[in-house]
Amino acid sequence: MTEEKIVAKILRYDPTQDEQHRYETYRVPYVPGMNVLDVLNYVYENLDPSLAYRWNCRAGQCGSCAVILNGKPCAACRTMVTKGKTAAIAPLIQFPVLKDLVVDVKRGTNRLVSVRPYLERAKVQSRPEIIKQDEVDPSGELRKCLECWACISTCPAVAEAWQDFAGPTIMTKLARFRLDNRDVEDRVKLAFLEGLYNCTTCRQCVEVCPKSINIPEKAIEKLRAYAVDSALGPLEGHITVAKYVQDTGKSVQKMTTPFLEQVPEVIDTSNPVDEVIFFTGCLADYRLQQVAFNVLETLKRNRVKVYIPKDQQCCASPLFRIGMLKLAEEQVKKNVKAMERFGVDTVVTGCAGCGLTLRRNFPEVMRRIRGEPQRFSTYDLTEYLVRILGIEKVAPPAPKPLKVTYHEPCHLGRGQGVFKDPLEVLGLIPKLELVEMRDYDRCCGAGGGVRSGQRPLAMAIGRRKAELIMESGAEACVTECPFCYIQIKDVLNMLGSDIKTYYVADLLAESYTKP
Repeated sequence: MTEEKIVAKILRYDPTQDEQHRYETYRVPYVPGMNVLDVLNYVYENLDPSLAYRWNCRAGQCGSCAVILNGKPCAACRTMVTKGKTAAIAPLIQFPVLKDLVVDVKRGTNRLVSVRPYLERAKVQSRPEIIKQDEVDPSGELRKCLECWACISTCPAVAEAWQDFAGPTIMTKLARFRLDNRDVEDRVKLAFLEGLYNCTTCRQCVEVCPKSINIPEKAIEKLRAYAVDSALGPLEGHITVAKYVQDTGKSVQKMTTPFLEQVPEVIDTSNPVDEVIFFTGCLADYRLQQVAFNVLETLKRNRVKVYIPKDQQCCASPLFRIGMLKLAEEQVKKNVKAMERFGVDTVVTGCAGCGLTLRRNFPEVMRRIRGEPQRFSTYDLTEYLVRILGIEKVAPPAPKPLKVTYHEPCHLGRGQGVFKDPLEVLGLIPKLELVEMRDYDRCCGAGGGVRSGQRPLAMAIGRRKAELIMESGAEACVTECPFCYIQIKDVLNMLGSDIKTYYVADLLAESYTKP
């Protein structure tokens, strides 16, 4: 029987001898359960002893073996290789290469030292203390950070402005000590000075973290809430958003006739197969009304009875992300009341930010207020079509020749676990050619309050996204988030591109109505 092998392409570079980086290919015998470190060890011990790489504990506790595998940072000792697939292994980015896969992490450690990552006590304790876990890390996660720097190599904000944003590792440390009741240092002020509001909460750091630390929720958003309490935050642009919510119930200014003013509260259909509440979100109501009509058309075409609460308001996603929790909780209560009065247990939305908030923040708030979560479940439109109605129940659309690429919204994919559903729905449309862009799930820069509070950084991150879209060769970019939609459209226009921007529902509704 032929021996199965892993093809390992390893990026090699010795700055004392080489003018440029180069990939060298090695064939390594495959063993079930093999990880990246096993591959590197085999190459070093059997094929090329000149290979330089780091490892120490081999147990996922030291962080020293972090590398990039097929474009994603990872801990080499904890990441499995896939039989039959090429393993492209490179050093972490954002750090100078000392040799091959070994990088000089002083840029990170020096920044870390500057924020004093150790306990600051008011006085020396006279005797040993009994310390409970919830007194030093109520999150249960932040103390697990290995300082492997994988998150630094994937963070879109760090990639554009590390000088302004210290990055996920340091924010994790600052949040850890702020939550430790023994610490007396002003960690919130340090976090603010280190760019606390530059994080887009895209969760790419969570995706690559060997310990799966939920940095945006457990560190960034906690620190931002403390910043608001201490009057350090939010930023000027965020205050404008909050004022809109307080004055109108929406996070954006009304420019044309809102969607909710153009439709009845109940849209019936003959022989309905299901009934749902349509949560529009702010942008689809005030700015992108055609998207809302297309979502509604899609539901109607699939014989779904739709309830559209006229008293629904901003879901509070931007408020939760920037740390304005009191106002956010008021919005939750208003929206739960508006939707529960229909007695319908399914909510459909076309906004990734709304969906994430309804799923994650609403249950937390309602459990605290009344001891139980809201009495409805939330689905993205594509998720609802695929998982609830069933893919075979979606009416076959008419042909529309178009070459498109899909941008995966951070708050839909990594945020809600909705990855393949939009692609399956797009696959229903004949003559729609779907081409995959490189880094299709890379953040566009619009989330986490960055577009409203740090517009230059948002546009810099967005430019990188737009370049990937143009590189794909597509005629159009399709997404499933209004913030991504507007951000991508703006950046493509800024770059002079004629690539169109669509929602999934835009293409579905057009294919339904145009033969």
